[in-house]
Amino acid sequence: MRESLKKERDLRIDFFRGLALIFIFIDHVPDNSWAMVTLKNFGFADASEVFVLLAGYSAGLAYWSTAEKGGFAATFQRASKRAGEIYVWHLGVLVVSALMLYSAARLFNNASYINNIAIAELALDPVRTLAEALALFYQPNMMNILPMYVVLMLWLPVIIMLLRRSVALALGISVAIWFLSTSTGLNFPTHHRPSGWFFNPFAWQLLFTTGAAVSVLVRRMEARPRAEMLIPASAYLVFAFIVAAPWVMVSWLPNDRIIPRELLGNISKNDLSAWRFIHVLALAYVVAAVVPKNAAWLQHQWAQMVQLCGRKSLEIFALGTLLSFFGWIALTELGSNQMTMWAVNVAGIAIMSLTAWQMSRRTSSPRGPLLWPRPQGTALATR
Repeated sequence: MRESLKKERDLRIDFFRGLALIFIFIDHVPDNSWAMVTLKNFGFADASEVFVLLAGYSAGLAYWSTAEKGGFAATFQRASKRAGEIYVWHLGVLVVSALMLYSAARLFNNASYINNIAIAELALDPVRTLAEALALFYQPNMMNILPMYVVLMLWLPVIIMLLRRSVALALGISVAIWFLSTSTGLNFPTHHRPSGWFFNPFAWQLLFTTGAAVSVLVRRMEARPRAEMLIPASAYLVFAFIVAAPWVMVSWLPNDRIIPRELLGNISKNDLSAWRFIHVLALAYVVAAVVPKNAAWLQHQWAQMVQLCGRKSLEIFALGTLLSFFGWIALTELGSNQMTMWAVNVAGIAIMSLTAWQMSRRTSSPRGPLLWPRPQGTALATR
């Protein structure tokens, strides 16, 4: 019975990972009115935190058996191979994005396409800048997530070994590293941000490690949502909603905040502030408690479409990044009216979904026509 439960696919993982990818695409299109309804406006955390937490959870599930069979060496070999793949995709996205934005800047005589993304240095000093890009020292704006994942994948074998010894030990060490980074500013250097990488791996590893730890507890049947914890978790989500005050963005609603954000101090995304960390954990807890892992609505074609995006997360994230730049160019040149806004967002989501579907068709066994196959689950961090 326990073994069958372990093998039963949790459809929520790919769905919410795919939804996070769609939100990230929407959020990355500058001046996008659709971004008003994404997660970032309703609390402290946004889609990035959701994605990293789920990536850690999926990685814990996927790499645990590797560690049991081959130990640290086998786990490191598999994780480092995946880190290498993410590294190559990052460089590919950087090069293609630079070509797209330089072409747009030249075609439309608009230097903001290269200045706002901090890629102008590629033309000023291409040899040095490319060398720095290879070393992950140079990270243009909106192209700084995948470098963090490279580091997290190299950290994963250590996480797995610590979790095999003790979940409490792994989380304790992770919290200590997070506290050290937030209190001292420990980070990897980058030449255009004095404080270092935008996504500080020493801080964000806490969320990734937490996801992996939860996967171990679920595997051991030691982690189940409890009704008595729903009240504090839900209360925190309400508190975060009040602080975020999404109503201030709506012209016909009051523009006053009940709780000024300044009272809470620094709610840093770069260093994963405690406010953001607790918010995504509370959100995940409430969703796990109220949404069954095989809920009927997760079987619908539209939900399977989102799940497919979650399955092919690395490729869809890279595609979403390129589409967000294309959307930026389209909105700038055609005007940010409602028609172009709808066209950019609908087209972007449709292209991401159809690409994921086509990729799934190519990797599925030929058993006749394939219409929105059910996800079988891989993550950006787990292939």
